[in-house]
Amino acid sequence: MQEFSSQQAHELHKVKLLRPALCRVRHGKKIIGWREHIETAETSQLIAFPAGYELHIANIPSGGRYLSEIIFIPSSIIDFYLKHYPSPLGRDNVKKFCIKLNRELEYCWEQLKYALNNNYSEILLEHMVLGMLVMLQDTSIANIFMGNQVNTVTARCQDLIALSPSARWTVRDAAERLNMSASTLHRYLTAEGGSFQQILDDVRLGNALHEIQTTGRLIAEIARDNGYQCPSRFTSRFQERYQITPRALRRAVQGKVREV
Repeated sequence: MQEFSSQQAHELHKVKLLRPALCRVRHGKKIIGWREHIETAETSQLIAFPAGYELHIANIPSGGRYLSEIIFIPSSIIDFYLKHYPSPLGRDNVKKFCIKLNRELEYCWEQLKYALNNNYSEILLEHMVLGMLVMLQDTSIANIFMGNQVNTVTARCQDLIALSPSARWTVRDAAERLNMSASTLHRYLTAEGGSFQQILDDVRLGNALHEIQTTGRLIAEIARDNGYQCPSRFTSRFQERYQITPRALRRAVQGKVREV
């Protein structure tokens, strides 16, 4: 479980999660937009974020503070869930991201948070996350997890690049690691609606977005560790994607920060 906090309201465009996640707002509110669909999540709600969607997200503080908690669901748990709890719903049926927290969901969330913070065993944590997904099975957000594809070539390529986002990846390099030819990899990615460059950008910029929001590391270091040797190039790509500069986001998250 990770915390996201900010002192100033800010918006992020084209946010794409590589894995589905559950999120709870503790202070303030979060506005989520996807295509023509817009929802506002407050402290009484649980948010389910799908993987692979380009979302417009706005974090709005209350009393000068925004705080949310998020859990990214591992592929192994999603895979088990899909095999043992099938549903006729699918990815294109996503209509709602938020539901109201009831007593049972709130209990599960708090127990999972306690277990994570106290480094409980991995097997117990996996069962606790699976239990929460099972409880969500009959809700309006269940189809967000139903439509997730964990064994696609796109997902495998994302996982590969995430191991070393600063490497000088080429289609040929990735294809060799995935035991296929470059042309085969290209064909698979095209059939799944993407491209190698898109995956590379998703992983690198997604990592950078996460680190700017959750760490105090220098932005230049974050850029370099995610494959951008030129800081101005990184700033340009980041702003083009999220419609905010890295420094502006850092100011919103941490207040006025002077980098040296």
